[in-house]
Amino acid sequence: MKSGWTGAITTDVEETIKLGEQFADFIEKGDVFGFEGELASGKTTFIKGILKGLNFNKSVTSPTFTLVNEYDAKFPVIHIDCYREDELERWIKLGLNDYFSDENIVIIEWADKMQSLMPDNTFHVHFSHKSVNSREIILAAT
Repeated sequence: MKSGWTGAITTDVEETIKLGEQFADFIEKGDVFGFEGELASGKTTFIKGILKGLNFNKSVTSPTFTLVNEYDAKFPVIHIDCYREDELERWIKLGLNDYFSDENIVIIEWADKMQSLMPDNTFHVHFSHKSVNSREIILAAT
C-alpha cells in the first residue's frame, strides 16, 4: 500500500463510497486488508467504493453467506467475510492461503475472527459508528 492514507469520518453512504474510491488509489497488487468494526459500520459500503475506484462497475455484495466473492477489477480482488464463519480449520480447508498472492488484493471483513491466519503484512482498517449516519474509518498504525 502506498503511504499517505490515514482515514476519515464520513457522514453518509455516498461519502463512504467516495472515500473507498480514494482509498483505491493507494492500493497495490499483493495488498491484504483486514477490516474490523461493528455491524453496519460501513465495511461493505467502503469496499463498494474501492471496487468502483478499481474500475469495477458491476454489483458488489457482501459475501456473508458465500464467504468469498472474487472480482475482476483493475487487479483481482478477493472479498472475504468472516462474520458467519470463524472456524479457523474451515478457512484452512477452504484454501484461504491460496488467495494471498502478489497478484491479488485481499479484503477480509471481520478479520479479527481469523487474526492468526492473517499474513504479517496485513493492513488493518478500523470502522466505527460516530453517530447514526457518521462513520470513522481509520488505517491502524503498523
